[in-house]
Amino acid sequence: MTPHGWSRSLGSFVVAIAVASIAAITASAHDTDLKDPNDTRGTLDIRQVKLAHEDRPPMWTVVTFAEWRIHEIWDRGYVEILLDTRRDERPEYYALIRANEWTLEGTLWRIREIGPDSYLGTVPLKRMSGRSVSATVGLWRLEFGERRGYYRWQVHTIFTSDACRRSCHDLAPDHGAVLQWRPGRSPSPSVSPSPSPSP
Repeated sequence: MTPHGWSRSLGSFVVAIAVASIAAITASAHDTDLKDPNDTRGTLDIRQVKLAHEDRPPMWTVVTFAEWRIHEIWDRGYVEILLDTRRDERPEYYALIRANEWTLEGTLWRIREIGPDSYLGTVPLKRMSGRSVSATVGLWRLEFGERRGYYRWQVHTIFTSDACRRSCHDLAPDHGAVLQWRPGRSPSPSVSPSPSPSP
């Protein structure tokens, strides 16, 4: 069982939140910063998510309020980047970040309605500080719906500890997801014809 499958077994309410109806927050064609309130117990309470996507594959940097070491979240903490690319607002993919004792591992998965999720390979990771981790997901690895010029994303963290015996979950954004246009797909503003000069 993958950690994502384990997290989904914690309760149907978690899945309901993660795939809730999305009031999309539209991102511009430039890099995107999303702030999240201090609203969850545990080490992986999200403070900010930074998305660098201009002229590069999208890279999400998840920043937490607390500092953490890799071995401190081994088998206790997970970060998921949920990605919706197809028919409806439910995510079809997720990038999973987890600790393997002293190192971090990033993997990409496709969500299956029946059976275990499909492993698609590794995801490059970076640690720029003791409060953050960055993951890069090339859009070429994802299957998009017909005429789908955008995708939606949302970050989900899970942490278990003495203060979070039933697991602490955080979502960013808390409600809905971020709508991000694919490169070269953002809608162009309509141009109104110039008025004719008066005679």
